[in-house]
Amino acid sequence: MIFEFFGPARSYAGLKSLTVKINEPLFLREALKLLPEPIRGLIIDEEGNVRSGMLILVNDVDARSVYGFNIQVRDEDKVTIIPLIHGGVLSC
Repeated sequence: MIFEFFGPARSYAGLKSLTVKINEPLFLREALKLLPEPIRGLIIDEEGNVRSGMLILVNDVDARSVYGFNIQVRDEDKVTIIPLIHGGVLSC
């Protein structure tokens, strides 16, 4: 399985991507626990839930909106992680 990182996640990971070998399908939440620190802590909380503000795609499909994170991933899948940036001031 390939994890791809964008934005601040790339800085945390220190990589553009990371390949993790899995021998059997895993639910996405379990697969995310395979990530090394500190990137794992950026993406999932202490209870194993995906933190708000994270866009996670499985094979280019939004895992939260389409699957509610209840999807199994396989070794041939691609998981893309994009932290959404919040905040700022809009001036006219």
